[in-house]
Amino acid sequence: MAPGTEVPLQGASVKILVANGIVLNEAAGSPQVRKCEANPEHPAKPEDTSDNARSVGFLLTYNGFKFLDLGDLTWNVEHKLVCPANLVGAVDVFQVSHHGLDASNSPALLKAASPTVAVMNNGAKKGGSAPTFKWLKETASIKDVFQVHRNVGTGPGDNTAPELTANDDEKCEGLGIVVTVDPSGKTYTVEVPSKKTKKTYDVK
Repeated sequence: MAPGTEVPLQGASVKILVANGIVLNEAAGSPQVRKCEANPEHPAKPEDTSDNARSVGFLLTYNGFKFLDLGDLTWNVEHKLVCPANLVGAVDVFQVSHHGLDASNSPALLKAASPTVAVMNNGAKKGGSAPTFKWLKETASIKDVFQVHRNVGTGPGDNTAPELTANDDEKCEGLGIVVTVDPSGKTYTVEVPSKKTKKTYDVK
């Protein structure tokens, strides 16, 4: 599936923004690292030769609601999505990439996507890196960060609030987080059923 591909759904659409290391409007075979004078504070990392750099990333749109999921996409290719042009745009909900590892989720990406809500699909000992959580907290647009698991290897300052965390213990029950968009497309709700937490947000 190539960048630019649109997948029609009933009442919604999915647009592929990145695949196989190539971002929207970029020629096949383009290098992983692209210099960008517009963002000199975002230095490139060593080239990622793993399949993570070739992750498929998409933007789901339902009325005005926008959800961004970049899979396990890593730093260098993320940068091509947001510099020199922001190919992502502002979104409502961002599924934190790569389980919340700091090989992904660059501050440049977070600033460009400017989500209201971030949902981290991490494990108790996988992902949820302290630098990533710091970047999320420093992103001005983000009102709340939800986590599937509490990272048992970091402290309270590097985890979200307990009521926004689905699973607290390392040996968890696999409890989830639910996002529901109002049919009007004007609001959406993020729910943590295990904590009886339910928060509603306006679509941008």
